Amino acid sequence: MPLPSLSNWSKTRDALHQAALVVGAIRVACADPLPNDRHFSLDLTEAGLSTGALRAVGALHLDFTELQIRFERGGKALFSLNLPGHSQVSLMRRALDLFADIGCHIEPSMKHILGESDFEINPGQAADYWQVLTAVYSALSSFRGTVRGCATPLVLWPHHFDLGFICFPRGGGSEQSDPQVAFGFAPFSPSLERPYVYVYAWSGPTGYVQAPLDSPAEAIAGAYTGLYAAYDRLRNLPDFETEILRMLQSYLRMAEAKLPK
Repeated sequence: MPLPSLSNWSKTRDALHQAALVVGAIRVACADPLPNDRHFSLDLTEAGLSTGALRAVGALHLDFTELQIRFERGGKALFSLNLPGHSQVSLMRRALDLFADIGCHIEPSMKHILGESDFEINPGQAADYWQVLTAVYSALSSFRGTVRGCATPLVLWPHHFDLGFICFPRGGGSEQSDPQVAFGFAPFSPSLERPYVYVYAWSGPTGYVQAPLDSPAEAIAGAYTGLYAAYDRLRNLPDFETEILRMLQSYLRMAEAKLPK
């Protein structure tokens, strides 16, 4: 059965993105720094995204099925906020007030908290996106288990709203200095409006790896340099996960041969 089309969903997509930025900003304000800036990321849960444990105060969740953010401590919900009826700015302000009410005084960066229009969220589209995201997560997680060398956790990055991880085939573990291959899924980017799977390989001596690719993968340069595979071409495939695994494994073999030893 094909995955959802995610048609005409930009308002829902943007609202979920803005809510994820709120949750991400709160995580950064409350979490200790992690290698490769992973404290800027969010974990996937059974129903959405989570900060994980926030410096002994609890965990903040973004629930795509209930369309709310929820703060929990010891498995108990201390407060929740429904996304409908809020803008990004009002959601952040109200969340900070509720944190203060339970004795948690948080001062997150407001750099990316600028949206003042009320969220426009279609619950069905939000559920469809969650179905897509979990399918992609399953495929990327399965693939991650096959790679050699060190690999970062598979997480969602609120800033670009993309799900991904990085592997280091030659060892090491720093995205600033070590040869690497990054794999992920983005629901959009400024120059690519529709969802896509991406891969790119980089090292200091080599720069970005370029190579011809087999359909449905395409070589791309511009937004980034590497592999691009449109979700609109992938979602109707008989075996979505198997095709993604084949495509990513093929790219990784090619990239490993081009990265310095």
